Amino acid sequence: MSAFRRFAPMLAIAAAAVSGINPSRAAEPAYPARPVKVVVPSVAGGPIDTVSRLVSDKLGARLGTGFYIENKPGGNVQIGSNYVAKSDPDGYTLLTTSPAHVTNPLLYSKLPYDPLKDLTGVAMMARVPLLVVVNTDLPVHSVQELVAWAKAHPDRVRYGTSGAGSTANLAAELFAMHAGIKLDHVPYKGAAAVLPDLLAGRVEMTVDTLQLLGPYIKSGKLRAIAFTGAKRVPALPNVPTLAESGYPDAVAMSWLAIVAPARTPQRVIDKLAQTTTEVLQENDVRKRIAEYGMEADVMTPAQVNRYFDAESQRWSKVIKAGNIHVQ
Repeated sequence: MSAFRRFAPMLAIAAAAVSGINPSRAAEPAYPARPVKVVVPSVAGGPIDTVSRLVSDKLGARLGTGFYIENKPGGNVQIGSNYVAKSDPDGYTLLTTSPAHVTNPLLYSKLPYDPLKDLTGVAMMARVPLLVVVNTDLPVHSVQELVAWAKAHPDRVRYGTSGAGSTANLAAELFAMHAGIKLDHVPYKGAAAVLPDLLAGRVEMTVDTLQLLGPYIKSGKLRAIAFTGAKRVPALPNVPTLAESGYPDAVAMSWLAIVAPARTPQRVIDKLAQTTTEVLQENDVRKRIAEYGMEADVMTPAQVNRYFDAESQRWSKVIKAGNIHVQ
């Protein structure tokens, strides 16, 4: 009996080798073995938060443990991102993020972390076309009329966004660059803060999500001019895109993705990525994301990281051309 005990570990390793199981992998604990923290770098109720809660609940149901949200807003996603970047790379602290993830290094002279080195892509969740809307007193009903009016009235199209360097700011500048017009940017502390001035006519235009602007469009208080995405959005099927309005190079999408600390084990990232893909293929999930004015999107971890690199290069040109900077 003592001889068997002495040789049992070696026999187990030999059996694992014969069966094709990596002995070191066989000893690894199952993931996830405890609840997973999902950091959302924005306030509760916004687009990132809404989709993060939906996907996290579904991940928890499929993987048999809780995926709970912890909001860490501030610094244009910097506070939450820095927290996750400095967390243990074990898969138990994740971050859901947006384009600020790749544009912050282009806008700020110094960050406490490197988004593209200290964090790595896990999965895409959704693409988010933005919506160009105007105050109803502005005599424009289409992209063509907006461009004509802006050219005829230089320096008189003021647009508000959630802040300098925001996705909305970059999307508007991209459109202005290709349309050959000048738009006067007025930054606010948050997207919702733009609305009182837009409704009162103190700014003429904004660019933001359907989730925020939809109720005002449906009530007739604001006029939708175009979506910034590549195709129309089912929730507002009569609103064209910038591409079909003659500006295909002005297509701009926000997005929502999951990232993890760099050096997180690949097996953990792959499991999260595969499960997220399964979640995003559920009909009810796709329907709810579509109701938010977004489109569920699936990418592998490698595709996510390549997308981040491409987005960084693209927005770098817009930021330089528009002389956009953050104080």
